[in-house]
Amino acid sequence: MSCSRKVEKTTSQLIIGQESEPERLSPLTIKDPQTFRIAWQIYEGLLGLDVNGKIVPKIAESWETEDNKTWIFHIREGIKFHTSEIFDTPDKTRIVTAHDVLYSYTRFCSSEAYPSFVITDSIKGASEYNAKKVDSVEGLKVIDDYTLQIELNKPEPFFINRITTPWIAIFPREAENVKFKDKWGLQIAVGTGPYQLISKTDNEIIMGKNADYWNKQKMPKIEKLIFRIVKNDQVRFMGLTENKIDLMVLPNKLFSVVFDSERRLNDKYRKGFNLKTISTFNTHTIGTNIKKIPDVHLRRAMFYGTNRHEMVEKTLYGYGDVMGGITPPGMNGYMPLFENIFNPEKAREELKLSHYDGKEIELLVHDLANSEEIGQIFQKQMRNIGINISLTKLDYNSNIVRMVKGEAALFSMFFEFVFSSPEPLLINLFTTAKIPVPNFWQYSNKNIDKKLEELRYSSDRQESVAICADIEKEIMQDAPAVFLYRQKYIVMFSNKFRNLKVNAHNHYMFEELEMAE
Repeated sequence: MSCSRKVEKTTSQLIIGQESEPERLSPLTIKDPQTFRIAWQIYEGLLGLDVNGKIVPKIAESWETEDNKTWIFHIREGIKFHTSEIFDTPDKTRIVTAHDVLYSYTRFCSSEAYPSFVITDSIKGASEYNAKKVDSVEGLKVIDDYTLQIELNKPEPFFINRITTPWIAIFPREAENVKFKDKWGLQIAVGTGPYQLISKTDNEIIMGKNADYWNKQKMPKIEKLIFRIVKNDQVRFMGLTENKIDLMVLPNKLFSVVFDSERRLNDKYRKGFNLKTISTFNTHTIGTNIKKIPDVHLRRAMFYGTNRHEMVEKTLYGYGDVMGGITPPGMNGYMPLFENIFNPEKAREELKLSHYDGKEIELLVHDLANSEEIGQIFQKQMRNIGINISLTKLDYNSNIVRMVKGEAALFSMFFEFVFSSPEPLLINLFTTAKIPVPNFWQYSNKNIDKKLEELRYSSDRQESVAICADIEKEIMQDAPAVFLYRQKYIVMFSNKFRNLKVNAHNHYMFEELEMAE
């Protein structure tokens, strides 16, 4: 006689250690890059970037323009939203159409949308809608159920580089039904991405594989994602080494624990873990409020007196690229203009030309991204050339509030850029019209405004990139900020997994992750 036991298949899952509590999972209100890691498993935009920085179709399968002013997007047929109680249909879902794109883009043009700056100044009628002067966006038009037309105010050859981020996502109009007002972004989050929300608490977010995902070639191989919030870095790392967590971004303070003297993974971790270096469109910056520090010679003194290499070595173990300008390495069009800019002698010469009287200048630092340590290094470096800096530590969100209000003379900040080419980056960060957000430095130069405007009429890609480089070089003569470095993030994860991919928008493509054999 023999007996058999039914063996249940174990569900594959990945447990991600998160540094902080996520915001509400609504694309309209998300600000924190930590939340993006979660939300971008749920939501998708019209276009995206692959790991090599190439624009790829997402919800839009194709697009075209004849004049760089009127763009036509063809919506992929058959894409379904995640199943949810918000849909009054038998199967609790429905097909995505151009009407959903119209609705989503209209909402992203509204004053309620934090990322409205990405598209509002481009799309015809969007600024009027944002100001609540009209009830619709003139430049958004549905041609048929699967075709959307976007008309811009002016020609913009780089418009598609504005919308490669998953931040400008497509979501269903039912989400904002008053009936679900208290649930949307909390218990309910509905998109078209490879994973769908199962549950969300203050400590844990659980997602399941989207079995109806439109991209059959990239159907998720890992069935469940668990984002576990463990705020303490040491405790989170202990969870990783004890196999309670499968993946985490390494805080810089743990580099000395994880790496050996040659900056390789320590022997004790090599058998169980892999490392992945991620290069995104980011910058770490000492921002300057020009209205509070109008003296260009003082700003230049800080610019040339900052030893960025020291910061990268001390805080990042060398995992960073020194930057003097805003365009990060790896972005299509990047040119290395500011590689040898640390010049204490020149900094002191600029300081002598300034009206600086020796008073302390306040620098706001915060609790993320080595901000306080960078502030301390900057403080010491400035003291070496004769500038006195005082540090005020706030939480990250309070830092942002004071920065946006223009209350801080200097502020430590890091940015993950949503644009994938330098043209929209420069236009948004340095034109007068963009003061105070995202032109946080309140930089205004009519000549620069004119040159940036002319980029809209350059269809030659190489020419446009060269013009951007010249503009950026001219901007930095005014030293509106002290751009420090582009950080390379180090992800440590269990060797039970392989094929981890993250693009330059810091979009974790967990749908491509798989179990190691």
